Amino acid sequence: MIINKKPLWVFPDGFIMFETFSNPIEEVEDFLITISEPVSRTKLIHEYVLTPYALYAAVTSGMNGSDVIKILRKLSKNLLPKTIFRMISICTQFFGKIHLVLFKNNYFIYAPNYEIIKTLLNDEKFKKFSLYIVIHPKKI
Repeated sequence: MIINKKPLWVFPDGFIMFETFSNPIEEVEDFLITISEPVSRTKLIHEYVLTPYALYAAVTSGMNGSDVIKILRKLSKNLLPKTIFRMISICTQFFGKIHLVLFKNNYFIYAPNYEIIKTLLNDEKFKKFSLYIVIHPKKI
């Protein structure tokens, strides 16, 4: 009989089951709390759910989407569903990429590259504002 020591089951709807009788418990639990929201935490099984807000919190704590996917692959007993890949990629794609800066009563949007600015300029909600684009000369 083959015993799988990986502690997670990841489902297509973002639901994650964590078998706490597997090793190591604390590191896995810290990771799950970083990327998901707890639903139920009984003695042997903890249940979590991936949400956009939890993934946003993970990105703000320094993780990126590929890190989350890599660690989930490593810990999951089953193959990760494609919906999980898409959800993590979409939710973490733009988190933390732009900064709104208030300077001398003017708002500035800072982005590390022009592609993100182009995406914002094509958004319907941003089109109604008068925006000026300033590109830092050292970044060209």
